[in-house]
Amino acid sequence: MSANSLKLIKDLDNYKFIYYWACPESGKVSPDLPTLLHAGEWICEYQTAQYKHRERRKVMKDRRRNTVQKNTPELDLVYSRRLKPEGRRVTDTLPVIDLDMTPEKFNVMKDQLLN
Repeated sequence: MSANSLKLIKDLDNYKFIYYWACPESGKVSPDLPTLLHAGEWICEYQTAQYKHRERRKVMKDRRRNTVQKNTPELDLVYSRRLKPEGRRVTDTLPVIDLDMTPEKFNVMKDQLLN
């Protein structure tokens, strides 16, 4: 199961937003994560643990986003025109919510409060 097959779910549990990664075949894969940033870190660690070959990359973060390189206006323009400004790998991109389950739960909570 690769990181490409995992979907990010946003849910509501005990009046708190939670995020978790799930696979259509095996269901929930990750623990409940409190923020979108935690979800991004979890998928990066999961992808690294699943990779069985020799890793060529020395650091897990995208070196092109280094603050030293980002200080020049010319590079800012280059980054803004790129198709994927975060990086090329799945783990370099910011996670996107694939399924938001909170609207239905909000409606149920609203109905409970009004009745």
